[in-house]
Amino acid sequence: MISLDWPELERVLPDHQGLPRAVVELAMPMGSPSSKQGAAGAMRGGATTIALSAIRSTHAADSQAWCAWITPEGTPMLYAPQVAQAGVDLDRLLVVRPDPASLARTVVKVAASGAFDLVVVDALAGLDGKLAGPTPHPFPRTKVKAPAPRRVDGSVVVRKLALASEEKGTGFLLLTNMYASRPVPWPVALRLEVERRPEAIAVRVTKDRSGRSHSTGASAHVVRLAS
Repeated sequence: MISLDWPELERVLPDHQGLPRAVVELAMPMGSPSSKQGAAGAMRGGATTIALSAIRSTHAADSQAWCAWITPEGTPMLYAPQVAQAGVDLDRLLVVRPDPASLARTVVKVAASGAFDLVVVDALAGLDGKLAGPTPHPFPRTKVKAPAPRRVDGSVVVRKLALASEEKGTGFLLLTNMYASRPVPWPVALRLEVERRPEAIAVRVTKDRSGRSHSTGASAHVVRLAS
């Protein structure tokens, strides 16, 4: 488990101990179901607060633990003073800023490295993409083009992260847009819908590691921000 050092929030989670060390989705209401607003917007609100708490607790539990935060170029960067104020050790947080077209490939490479205890991914615009770069032709002077890498949907990327989690013990937090449509559901171990409130966060569990889907109409738990 990934402790959050946030008892009030942990009590409303399925295991009452924190987040599973697996692939966890933190979905935020970015825009509206019929709007594209927030598709590539800033990481903000309740999901970011929970992610920073997880990083802080990971650093506190192990003085050698490293975490990574992957966010595409063109989106607002993390504000270092605020991150430090949240208790995160900036010396052990790697921020990766790939171009949007390389996000999926970068996330999979970071996962395969096994170098991080926890990886946070800004996936507000999704995780669809190519998992490999262009293949160079063995005879560069020929005019025959090498086949372009195949583009995959986000569910394939999430499955690769789940395998990396099982093999390396890495935890993954995916920050997503609650209103994003997907051709195939993502195979995450836990999905939380979170929304920032004044001095609190509303949290609704919509899927847990057992594979059970919870009613999206269920009432959200409102938890106070950790002090």
